[in-house]
Amino acid sequence: MSAAKLIVVLAATLMLWPGLAGAATSESRRLEGRLPDNAPVVSLDQSRGTVLDALSALAKQAGWSLVVTAPESATSRALAIQVSKRPAGDVLELILEAGELRASFADGVLRVRSDATAVESRDSWRERRRERRGRRGSERVVFGQSLNVGADETVDKAVAIGGSVTIAGHVRRDAVAVGGSVTLLPGARVEGDAVAIGGSVSVDPGATLEGDNVGLGGAIPTTAGSLTRWVVGGGRGIRSMASFASRLTRAVLLYVLALLIAAAFPGAFSRIKTYLVNRPGLSALGGFAIIFGFVPLCVLLAVTIIGIPLIPVAVMLLVALLLFGFTVSAGWLGEQMPFLPEKTPVKTVALGGVVLALVSLVPWIGTPVLILVAAMAAGATLISRFGRRVAMTV
Repeated sequence: MSAAKLIVVLAATLMLWPGLAGAATSESRRLEGRLPDNAPVVSLDQSRGTVLDALSALAKQAGWSLVVTAPESATSRALAIQVSKRPAGDVLELILEAGELRASFADGVLRVRSDATAVESRDSWRERRRERRGRRGSERVVFGQSLNVGADETVDKAVAIGGSVTIAGHVRRDAVAVGGSVTLLPGARVEGDAVAIGGSVSVDPGATLEGDNVGLGGAIPTTAGSLTRWVVGGGRGIRSMASFASRLTRAVLLYVLALLIAAAFPGAFSRIKTYLVNRPGLSALGGFAIIFGFVPLCVLLAVTIIGIPLIPVAVMLLVALLLFGFTVSAGWLGEQMPFLPEKTPVKTVALGGVVLALVSLVPWIGTPVLILVAAMAAGATLISRFGRRVAMTV
């Protein structure tokens, strides 16, 4: 480049520079106009306060009148500021930026208002967040009852613990029923998998299932599903067993299973009973954890396909713990009775089991009492790892 051209470029740059600098400054500065040339230096020491407090202190030191039309949500923001002998304009910029505010100055009056650009940006961000929430939909999880997704509904996931799932609308992910069935009505659409543990999956020809059809029926999953419905169904489970014949059948079944456990595992039975006697408080705490932690555990397993196959395992573990708990409670109760000259595990369970079986036949209160008694001993079973860990007497 020749010297003449270089001189021309430099001259043009120098001519345009004030305008470019002024434009950049006007875009970056929040104060419109100029402060007086004799604007003082100010000092602020505010460890606790709001944006409005800082503006008031600044205007008082500078000798300005202050008019604020910004919303309270902006001026009431917490602000801690500490400056010493700084130009009033620089301090004003800091305060305005902290509150997302703009200001103008004329005739000794500082007028402060909200920053429309920041408000619009924040509103658009909130709108985008609402849109994302709308696209995601919501997860529907119910306990001890059936779940229906209407034809005009769209949900992320549909899960029923202790009930069935009926879908007529749109499910973006999975439909899961533990202790029930999954039914897709005409027009329904499930983008994920349809899983039924202790039930079946029914897909109407007019419905769309994009994932896998997983129905775990058979004797064990169906029994597990029935137990799940009874556990999470609360009062419905008790009412469904209100007839005397049903309660009698259950009592006889529990009695026979308890005798079989006492005969097959006499060593484990004795160690669990010893643990229960030596650690009654810890055993009771473990029993409450089993009862009240079972449903949350199923929910945690149901939220992922990987965990869904483990739900029947959890149910069967609960069944085993409660059966061992009933057996141990029956054995402890039988030992307290003076009718047996020779107290073997089978004999004590046989005697104590009769008492518990008779208690379970009492309407309404028999079942809760039986669950509490079995749960306490089930806690001892779980903590002692089925009798592998022995509690020492203190």
